[in-house]
Amino acid sequence: MADASDRIFVSIAVSKPEGGLDPLPGAIRAAKRMAAWADAQNYKTLLLHDGEHPEITIELLRDEITAAINEVTDRTELKRLVIFFAGHGAAQAIGDQYWILTHWKKDSSQAIKVSALQRMLEYYGPRQVSVIGDACQEFSAQFLDLVGNAVLFRPEEEPRPYELDQFFAVDVGMQAFMIKAQGEQGDFCLFTEVLLDALEGDAQGAYFEASGADKLVTSQSLARYLDSTVAKEAGKYGVRMIPRPKPGFYTDRNYVTIPGPPEVTVFKSIALDSEVDFSEPSEPLAEAGEDADSWHGDSSDAGADSWLHVELTPTVEPYSRSVDKARLIKPKSPKAKFDAQTQALEMARTASREAFVNSVSNATVRDHFETGCGICVSGADVAKVQASFGAVSALDDQPNWFRIQLQSVSAGSLDWSDALVTLADGRIVPVCVVDGFVAALHIIDATSLSLFLRPLGASEYEGQETIRLLAQAHAGLLSRQAIIDTATTMRYGKHRIITLGCIAAQFYDAIRDIDSLRSMAAFYAQRRQPVPLDIILYGGGSLRESGGRLYADIPAVAAREPRTEKEWEQSFTRSPTPAYKDHPIAGRIPWMRQAWGAVATARCDASAEPWRKQALAAMKNLGPGLFTIAKPSGRKALLKLAGIRDI
Repeated sequence: MADASDRIFVSIAVSKPEGGLDPLPGAIRAAKRMAAWADAQNYKTLLLHDGEHPEITIELLRDEITAAINEVTDRTELKRLVIFFAGHGAAQAIGDQYWILTHWKKDSSQAIKVSALQRMLEYYGPRQVSVIGDACQEFSAQFLDLVGNAVLFRPEEEPRPYELDQFFAVDVGMQAFMIKAQGEQGDFCLFTEVLLDALEGDAQGAYFEASGADKLVTSQSLARYLDSTVAKEAGKYGVRMIPRPKPGFYTDRNYVTIPGPPEVTVFKSIALDSEVDFSEPSEPLAEAGEDADSWHGDSSDAGADSWLHVELTPTVEPYSRSVDKARLIKPKSPKAKFDAQTQALEMARTASREAFVNSVSNATVRDHFETGCGICVSGADVAKVQASFGAVSALDDQPNWFRIQLQSVSAGSLDWSDALVTLADGRIVPVCVVDGFVAALHIIDATSLSLFLRPLGASEYEGQETIRLLAQAHAGLLSRQAIIDTATTMRYGKHRIITLGCIAAQFYDAIRDIDSLRSMAAFYAQRRQPVPLDIILYGGGSLRESGGRLYADIPAVAAREPRTEKEWEQSFTRSPTPAYKDHPIAGRIPWMRQAWGAVATARCDASAEPWRKQALAAMKNLGPGLFTIAKPSGRKALLKLAGIRDI
């Protein structure tokens, strides 16, 4: 058992957020029960919920968590940090999960952006981090403007990768459920109760690892139990919940040891100066069920120092639960309304995917520009296009297609430019144009767009698989099981459809697979292409600025074992890659909305700090959607960030 001073458990619940969301009284119960378990396991425990505090805010969490970490790290190394949340949640893309705090509606930053918090924690030096979320990952129009927050400030420390466990109640786009009170049973959060069954040793089946007679609840066994049990228990209530556990601990994998059945200590006392016939004792040994201590050797004339005490079996104290168990039983009547809710959500997601594919597939994209690159815009009228490192000219026969003559700064195919596409309604879409590629921008509606880059002369069919993958991501139909394999597929074509690299980077960031981010960056360098900014922001390298352009130092990556069958098939996913220094980065503006959350945690040298400051200032003007789009109010901030003079 680790000492309390080197492990922290933070248990958070928000049961009554503003903004018209349903109250979740079961969230407070979940947080209390998880805190009670952690306290029994000798964690330094923080319990923060809105039954005790009038509001749960980023500022409150920052103060409490920072103080707890400092208290530990002032004395010793922080071995493990566990962060548990129960309440409302949302998602805007794969790996872009938000936990809703009290004032989320009036302040879009009042939500925990889980991916940003995971990156920020690398600056605080924990060896292991476990993130547990009993919350929805719902796609909903009401959450589209959320920006979220990493909670903690970035200290003046070097980041250090850690082992990461993730246990989420549901996959992206899905709903988690609180079961309302019935009879004497109070409100409870279903996922938390299943989780506690494992942590308290009540789980049935071969879901534990063994150490002698003891049961070990490890990172991997806990994931197996949740995978196999949550959906089954949810079905008892007429709801569908598919959890997303992702075990990542590989040194200390244990969460708790459940002692085996109690055993009795037996002492045999033997007089050293007595004659005892062990082959056939003069008195019978105790029979089963009798007092085992009632037998001993003849010691009538032995001295006090002549006894030999032989301990045969240690005594084990009976194991008791640290929290009460909720009864997960089927209610008298099925929850038909929950089932209908789930079906309606799935139908909406499928319809969203199909609408995306149909809309984007029908847009015409030019296959070449004589200037070497350009932009094709469809779905909305364009008011203006401006470029930071190039001259823009519209085509006479197609007012929404634009040539861009890049300013050459290097030999080969490393030239690029940020371009700002101002739509007729005033919104601004940043597009990074790259030498040798056509940027296809399609405006779908007020909250979504599609953007992909493909090489000059490419067949119109080459972009179709990209469109389908974007549609699945847009609708939340890429499951946890598909994330790594999809990222592998995307990486295979990322040099032809550059946007795919940014999407794959989101997946790897979600599980903090930094080596894959860096190897992706290295493959762009090997192909003599600039690396998309998003990949570097997530951890693919460190940034510096020179002459208004960003450059990356990309660390080397060692070879590793494949994790899936697709990674066996594609050796580039596990091959070693060399280091690169001062390689060009494509763009000063993040390509996709999710990558903005990585600006604060990106590794920058002193030359790039002004760029970071400009990016953080522009961030508050972002609009909703997978890709970066800014509200009209953000025009000046984006012009400054891109380095464009507005004439």
